[in-house]
Amino acid sequence: MKFQKNQYRYLNLMTRFVDGKLSGAFFVTEFMELWRRNRDSDYEIKKSWNAPHDEMLIASLRKGEITKEEFARKWNALWGLSETDQSLRGLLDETFTACDVFNPDPNSREDYEYSEGELRAFVMNILSKLKDICY
Repeated sequence: MKFQKNQYRYLNLMTRFVDGKLSGAFFVTEFMELWRRNRDSDYEIKKSWNAPHDEMLIASLRKGEITKEEFARKWNALWGLSETDQSLRGLLDETFTACDVFNPDPNSREDYEYSEGELRAFVMNILSKLKDICY
């Protein structure tokens, strides 16, 4: 899993942002690019499958053939996700979503969008959780 392999790149990027060494716009661009590259790289495993196992699992869940718990267990096994991988990915996914709703312009910012200060506070919170996982 590339997310875990790049955990220190994420930690470094997030620390530099929280410490005020990076602007919100720069952080968002860099974080989202790293996240997308990792996601796309992780999907490469699908090329080695003899069937669309992920889609088959989703279909089984939708049809009620398996429980949500069984789906989660099989999904994580299919993608080779340990509990640490799942926790790391979840926190990075939350950060990606926060980056997606970042709007540096106070004149056009919607209520659900983050200012740079709000994004920095969000990332600081996530960063402390990531450090607990990574160290």
